[in-house]
Order: sequence, then C-alpha cells, then structure tokens
Amino acid sequence: MTARFGSLHRLPLVLLIGTAAVFLSTILCVSPGGPALAASLPGTLKIGVLAPLSGPYAAGGTSFVQAATLAVEQANAEGGVSGRRVEIAVGDSQGRVDVAKAEALRLVSREKVSALVGAYLSEETIGVMEVAAAHRTVLIVPVAATAEITDKVRRDHARYRYVFRVGYSLPQWAEMISAFLSDRKVRRYGFVGAGIRWNHELAGTLERMAAAHGITPAYSAFYSAGNPAFDPIAVAAAAASPDIVILGDPGRNSVSFLKRLREVAPALPVLSVGGALGDARLAASIPLSAPVYVQAAAWRGVSPDATAYVERYEQRYGAPPVGYSDTLPYDAVTVLVAAWRTAGSVDSAVVVPVLEFDAFPGVAGTYRFDAAHQARWGAGPGTLHGTFVRWERDGARIVFPPR
Repeated sequence: MTARFGSLHRLPLVLLIGTAAVFLSTILCVSPGGPALAASLPGTLKIGVLAPLSGPYAAGGTSFVQAATLAVEQANAEGGVSGRRVEIAVGDSQGRVDVAKAEALRLVSREKVSALVGAYLSEETIGVMEVAAAHRTVLIVPVAATAEITDKVRRDHARYRYVFRVGYSLPQWAEMISAFLSDRKVRRYGFVGAGIRWNHELAGTLERMAAAHGITPAYSAFYSAGNPAFDPIAVAAAAASPDIVILGDPGRNSVSFLKRLREVAPALPVLSVGGALGDARLAASIPLSAPVYVQAAAWRGVSPDATAYVERYEQRYGAPPVGYSDTLPYDAVTVLVAAWRTAGSVDSAVVVPVLEFDAFPGVAGTYRFDAAHQARWGAGPGTLHGTFVRWERDGARIVFPPR
C-alpha cells in the first residue's frame, strides 16, 4: 500500500528557528539557571524536559519541546493524572554534556519535577542518566540512540532501573535500515555522517547488521558538525559507486551535503536516517533526479493515531513533523503519563514496575520494554517498525515496510 501526502511546494518556507523563538517566548520564563515554565499551580505534576534550545542542534531541540508540549496538552484534555494537571519545565542542554547534567540536576532539585524526558544527543543523555539514577527519578529517553544507555541498565539494573528508552537503539536502527536496503536490492552503500558519537556508532553497527543481508559498505566518512567540508566527501562518495548513500546526520548540514552530492552524482539515491530531510519545507529545495528516502518513527498515513498527530502538529506549528525528534518526545510523555495513571502514583518505585510490564499505545505504535528497558523496535514480528518514505514532486510516499 502506498500513500501520498501534500505537495512540497505548497508548504510555507518558514524557518523553524523563527517558530522556536515565538514558541519559547510565549511559554517559557528565563531564569539564571535556564528556561523553565512559570510556577506550578497547587497540585500540578511537573515533567522535566531536556533538549538543546541553543547551539547547533537548536532546531531539533525546539521541535522536541514542541512535541512534549502537545503531549502534555493532550494529557490535560483527558483529565490529567487523577485530576491533577501536568506541565513541563524545560532545561536547555545546549548540546553539551556538562550543561545537560547541570540542567537535569536543577530540574530535579529546584523545579521538583516528578520525572525527566530527554536528552537529545547520546553524550548528553549518558550524563543525565547519572542524575536520574542518583535521585531515583524516572528518565524516559526519546531519541538518544547509543547502546551504552541500555547496556548500563542491563549491567547495573539496581542503579539504572529508572531509565527507559522509547526511541530505537543503534542496533535496532541498523536492523531496520538493513531490512530497507535488502528490500531495495542494495549490495553496496556509502555512509556519510557528522563527526558525533552516535553517527560513528551507527556506521559500525550498520556494517555488522548489513553483512547478514550480503550488503557491504563501499565508502564511509564524517564531516565536522561545526565546520563541515562537503566537497571532498561528496566527490569521494560518488567515486566509490555505491548503490545508495546513507546520510547519518539528522541536522541541516545533511541538506547542504545532499545538494553538493547531487551536483557530482545526480543519479545516486540517498537515504536519510531522519531529521532535517524529513522536513517538507527543506526537502522542497532538493533536486529529485534520483530517489531521496527518509526514515521516520511515524508518518502521516501509517495509522489513524499517526495521522491525527501529524495534523495536530501541523495546525499548531505551521508544518508537519519530520517523524523523529518531533514525534518520539510526544510518545515519551504519553507513555510516562499513562504509567502514572496506571500506577496511581508518580513515585518512581511504583511507576518503574508498571513501565517494565505494561504496554503503552503511542503515535508510532504500542510500546513494550525489554529487560534492558529498551522499547521493542525492529524488523521482526511484535515490534515497532518505523517507516521509510520517498520524496516525490507531489509529496511523500510511504515505501517500506510493506503494508
């Protein structure tokens, strides 16, 4: 089954950072310790949300907070938790480990949040885990993908039992990409990413996973996130003659790199692992001389819940979500609130067993956690599958998994 959604060229080219400025100025009050929501009303429950609202990952961090905001609004529209309203207190992690840890500590100790959702980068999240463990505070991880997160839970469950990840881990991510590549009859791929931890980890994990399908890397390279040099990498990637190039960078640099790659190899297909290239406004500027695929946790048309979420997000923020950093945080908050309701408490000692053994519906599907507190994503039965879309001149078309 395939589905088409909206013309790329009918969507307004409104910069996300502009939306962010309006969004943040209306809902946040800034204190010396960082941004936070206004003081809670008596009896309200607070969720601490950690995301980079400044620095190179601010666009993704802003959409992260927007998604969490929609989830809290939905929870309150449904009556909150035992009649108590839910609100968020936001910490700007700036994409830095030290800042993320400091903001997590501020949210727990000063803002008195009942749980944390975040962070964004893997490096940040590893640091935030230590704060959550020390304060016995539930932490729901939406997008950070390093295997170290769940490895810590597996090795030292008593300490890290409060940490759960709704997003896909790097092995799960690589499994889903490998299944897609196999479906497309790919035998050799190039991998180009940003020089950040999880991009390097994903490249190595994908090489191992893809080998099981008889798929091998033809080229691999990483550019600086802050000062990227696209030309030599684009030329070398094209010269390696892969069947497809995988872009591991979820940021806007991936758009600039793809434009340069199109100049030297106009017929070379590209797969983005998600992020900026899932933004219809940015995708509208990409030459479609060869297929451009994007991976997402959820997309319009995948399910009624996914479509309803996309429509709500688009109506609120002026453009549809990209299906990753603006979708998984929504599900993270939704899962947390559902666990609170089932537990009848926000006490971490009561909430953790509920998260461990119950199932929780979300935009991307039904979440169940394994022994390492990792949501079950993958290509097999009983897992969350995500989706792959292809940009075309009249919009996006779902191409995988088969439906």
